[in-house]
Amino acid sequence: MKINTELLTDYLNEQCDEETKKEIENWIKSDIRNKNYFEELQFYWNTKISDSKQIEVDTRKGLLSIQKKRAAKRQFRIKKLLRYAAVITLLIATSVSSYIVVSSNFNRVLIENQMLSDKQVELPDGSKILLAQGGTLSYSKSFDGKERLIDLSGEAFFDIAKDKTRPFIITTKQTKTKVLGTSFRITENDLYTDITVQSGVVEFMESLNISNKVRLVKGESARFFEKNNVLLSKTEHTSNDKFQIKHLEYKNQKLESICKDLNELFNTNIKLGNNQIKELSITTTFEDQDLENILQSISFSLDLDIEKKNDHILLK
Repeated sequence: MKINTELLTDYLNEQCDEETKKEIENWIKSDIRNKNYFEELQFYWNTKISDSKQIEVDTRKGLLSIQKKRAAKRQFRIKKLLRYAAVITLLIATSVSSYIVVSSNFNRVLIENQMLSDKQVELPDGSKILLAQGGTLSYSKSFDGKERLIDLSGEAFFDIAKDKTRPFIITTKQTKTKVLGTSFRITENDLYTDITVQSGVVEFMESLNISNKVRLVKGESARFFEKNNVLLSKTEHTSNDKFQIKHLEYKNQKLESICKDLNELFNTNIKLGNNQIKELSITTTFEDQDLENILQSISFSLDLDIEKKNDHILLK
């Protein structure tokens, strides 16, 4: 039996059967680290609470409080916590610098990593997630639906347990990623969402337009930009200019504006030779093209030359 925070929660709430209870007690006795973790969990569990519909988490204060308790055994006050049977349950998990919140109907789990290092999380289906600092995960506690759904904010590495009957879907602010069993890393920020696949096959798509998607295999990466709703993909270990744009369309758009987009999409530095060139306009569609092919299309359409410098690309 795999002992996790949820089983320990049931144990503290006296909701385990006798067999599970014995398994947990043996787990506690088997390793001093297990014992220390359980005691920290039990300490927060036994803290008296008052009724509240919302709670604020101050993990730094919680850490200082535990240190004071161990060092001087002095009384102190901590943030108000709610018991498992109350409106919301707060549990300190694996470190006092990260926490799990179970919602009032016990159907939702929220994990936020406030540590300085990655935090390992194991889901009910056996999938493993390495959550980066500042990252947040949210998922159903039962995890027993037709689809395994999880919400992500920030960065995480996923090692998904195979289940051909139940797809695993990760939703970020900008994208959705659909898999059956594979390993990959997702990184989300305000500008774009990145994914790199290490094994298996992944479908990576725009959340609001699932037809805007790309299929990735081992060694491939993709990036979605919310500003332009643009999806790019490339082979791993190649430079950013080797990203291929799935679809990008312009209608009578000034070249200066297009180059600003390309600079952002490909993390490059395209400059225009003079003000007259900046005012040139073009109507075009780029599909499955990398930066070099895009620039060649532009230069051919507008009768321009491409000059590559050390720190920039000049269109003249």
